[in-house]
Amino acid sequence: MTILYAIIVFLFGSLFTSFYHVLAIRLNNKESLLGKSHCDTCQHDLNLIDVFPIFGYLLNRGKCRYCKASIPIKHLLYELIGGILFTLSYLLYGFGLDFWIMSILLSVLIIESISDIDRMIVIDKIWIIGLVPVIIIRVIEEDILTYLLSSTVLFTVLFLLAIIGKKIFKKEALGGGDIKLYLFIGLFLTLPVGLLSIFLASLFGLIYGIIFINQKEKYIPLIPFISLAVFIGYIYGEQMITWYLNLLGM
Repeated sequence: MTILYAIIVFLFGSLFTSFYHVLAIRLNNKESLLGKSHCDTCQHDLNLIDVFPIFGYLLNRGKCRYCKASIPIKHLLYELIGGILFTLSYLLYGFGLDFWIMSILLSVLIIESISDIDRMIVIDKIWIIGLVPVIIIRVIEEDILTYLLSSTVLFTVLFLLAIIGKKIFKKEALGGGDIKLYLFIGLFLTLPVGLLSIFLASLFGLIYGIIFINQKEKYIPLIPFISLAVFIGYIYGEQMITWYLNLLGM
């Protein structure tokens, strides 16, 4: 049954991610969320099979059924990555509370990552909406003060880093959206793990920057790196910190 459930979770995860992609695009373009999906090139309305996650892309061989314009492969990659992340969450936590907490976290971070990659925008209303269910969960768990402290400190640390970075580099070192997003992230990670996620996100961003060293002025979307760091931190953060402290003999 585990394999069957994993397949179902993968399909729903890719389906949700496909919807999140549309949501990010339409919110940034100030379009209605109720209209049918359409081809960006010929504007023709798409059928259900055309927009069905993964299979629609493969069936149409990465092209619009009507005008034959190429569909960016990022559509397929987003759906695959989203499906895999939700499936990993299920395999790790089953359908327990941690799975649903992770689902909230993934949903918000996927939307924000897509928005950051496509438009360099963090959609505040998305993470603010995401605050509501996680706050309710933390209150029920009676852990709300622990996570409020984490949220506040992480936001403050990044805010101070942004000020220092601006003075040193004479330009914005961190976007305001990236900083505010940690108000949301802090409700999922304890303070030590949250700080670890900042370090990991910076490391991932640095590696990306080195790869694109000849494009120094190229915008680096930080939200995907933050999302990856938070995902790793949520699952393995405590073990990573314990391992590091043991390495130091502490």
